[in-house]
Amino acid sequence: MLRYQINGQGPALFFLHGFLEDAEIWDALIGPLSLNYTCIQIDLPGYGTNTDSLFPDQLAEISHALEHLREKLSLNSFSIVGHSMGVYIGLAWLELAKIQPRAFVAVNGSVYGDNPERLIERKRSISLIQRHKDAYVKMAIKGLFLQEQLTLYFDEIAQLTTRALKVPKLTLTQSIRAMSTRVDHRQTLKNFLGHKHLVAGDQDPLFPRALSQDMALNTGAKLHTYSGSHMGWLEAPELILTILGSERIPSASN
Repeated sequence: MLRYQINGQGPALFFLHGFLEDAEIWDALIGPLSLNYTCIQIDLPGYGTNTDSLFPDQLAEISHALEHLREKLSLNSFSIVGHSMGVYIGLAWLELAKIQPRAFVAVNGSVYGDNPERLIERKRSISLIQRHKDAYVKMAIKGLFLQEQLTLYFDEIAQLTTRALKVPKLTLTQSIRAMSTRVDHRQTLKNFLGHKHLVAGDQDPLFPRALSQDMALNTGAKLHTYSGSHMGWLEAPELILTILGSERIPSASN
């Protein structure tokens, strides 16, 4: 179900990408982090190098696959870094993991389930993908950036779009269905005793600043904001590196 690549040596970091993305989004972070960490970049089913796999109906299926991978790699010390949909999957994994991670870093994600308005938007997205997939992909990716960022990140948007256009239609619709049926995980993160961080853009169109503040208040996570939109891995990589470095996530024998 999962494809992955490993770089570096030290405490393990699992990187989970979001919807319309792939493991490649983390490449700029892997270079510096791999000096001190074992970095494991996951291509979720249907994405990146894993387009021959089918994205499941429930995100929990992926979290079980991640736990199986952790056991296969004999990792007793690990942390999770997720972006957007990757945060949802990471939270599901956090709930069932036999060994608690040392840290959980949620980049542009939510611990809450979808509200009624968001569920309606998801149904519309599925309908549009089924009729005009390529148009949807191009529109959706641009919609994750501020208007003034479209020129600044022109090359990155073009590269991300080119890769996302290769994702099968069924993967996209299954991803949306799985996200729409996810459960509320605020208690999961609240009960987690390790390092927990929320990274949020102050103008994120999907998760307003007030929502991020509410999530931090309700879970005890530390909130880090940056000036920008929904793509923290691209807009604020130094912030993510600082979070992982400043907490000095302890080494432990794997």
